[in-house]
Amino acid sequence: MNSNLIQSIVDECHRIEEDSLYSSKSHYNVSDRWDKFNLILGVPLGILTALSGLAAIKNSTIIVVFISILATVLTSLNTSLNPSKRSALHKASANEYNKLKNDVRIFREIELIDNDFSDKELKEKIVYFSNRRSQLNSSSPNIPSWAYKKTQSDVKNGFTKYQIDKE
Repeated sequence: MNSNLIQSIVDECHRIEEDSLYSSKSHYNVSDRWDKFNLILGVPLGILTALSGLAAIKNSTIIVVFISILATVLTSLNTSLNPSKRSALHKASANEYNKLKNDVRIFREIELIDNDFSDKELKEKIVYFSNRRSQLNSSSPNIPSWAYKKTQSDVKNGFTKYQIDKE
């Protein structure tokens, strides 16, 4: 077993784990923002619809028209921006990056210790993980800079570490 190869594999595992951590956390940040935006649009829309019905019963034509215009604007925003779908896409990407991070960590901390791998098997395993990361990078939605900056701050402040790893 080539010790230089093992060290290179461990180094690359750390890189993939770090990339996956930042991507996962950033996608979770974006998903959370879109969830909130979905509520910001959806709750007032429901309230406006109810108020419009009440105003119609009381024959308040001006109020019905005004509320209908507001409801139409909110519906248009909700339809065109589709915050629910955007949130789901980012959350799915976050989950996939998180799975990759966990798989690579288990490989590095547990499976690699066995050392029953041939050099060829080690290379195939790290290439597999690297290809998964590349596939996720190309298929995931873009991460806004504010989400990445929040992730940098969270990582710096230790918010992304497991309690066991802090000790």
